[in-house]
Amino acid sequence: MKNIIMEYYNRFDEWGRLDREPIEFQVNWHYLKKYLPLNGEILDNGAGPGKYSMRLANEGYRVTLTDLTPQLVEMAKDKANELKLEQNFNGFHVADATDLTILKDNQFDASLMLGPLYHLQEEAERVGVYAES
Repeated sequence: MKNIIMEYYNRFDEWGRLDREPIEFQVNWHYLKKYLPLNGEILDNGAGPGKYSMRLANEGYRVTLTDLTPQLVEMAKDKANELKLEQNFNGFHVADATDLTILKDNQFDASLMLGPLYHLQEEAERVGVYAES
């Protein structure tokens, strides 16, 4: 399943999708701002190209980005540089949302998992991603 997901996102314009479908971003952003702490360290787990991460970084949060697809992680790095936000990122990591052993435990004030929760079809995988984040 992971290979299918990576192949799909290697061919799909995920960054542009949220521009073409702005209501999704606006609704999610409304609730993120409502429930996130006013500042702090945020994990964007399964961030794709980092559309939400860039907005968080622009708002002053310190962001760590993870995604399964190397191409999307590279795109996120490029976007952070292009937007001059790289100083607000603690790292860009290629990682499986269900295995974040590359990160220290208890270092985040909040965690986002927008992508993984609709890609993980098995309950055990969803439980695993909650445990990791």
